[in-house]
Amino acid sequence: MKVRDCQTCRKDILERAKTEYAKKEYAIFSDMAFTMAVYATVATLTAQVRRGRSKEYIQKLFDDLVMIFDTPQMFGKEITLTDMKNQLEKQYELDFNRINVHIEDEKTFIKSL
Repeated sequence: MKVRDCQTCRKDILERAKTEYAKKEYAIFSDMAFTMAVYATVATLTAQVRRGRSKEYIQKLFDDLVMIFDTPQMFGKEITLTDMKNQLEKQYELDFNRINVHIEDEKTFIKSL
């Protein structure tokens, strides 16, 4: 019977634990990114509703936003929301640090799940 080195076993266990942790963290990150995209879309559409835009305008804007979120590449180059944000900041002199997000408290959030 061949006996494995305990140090090798510990390394294998540690690597598997790191991989599992990274997968769980990515799942949280991915879910958070989706949720934030939905909230950003809601904020954008709500601003347009407050400006009195028509139902058709709101629906077209929603479709445009979905298309932007769904466009991973343009002209063979990966386009990220960070790229778009940087371009908007530069071109229109916007300060995204002015955004202050108000979210529900923990108890309300848990109830919504």
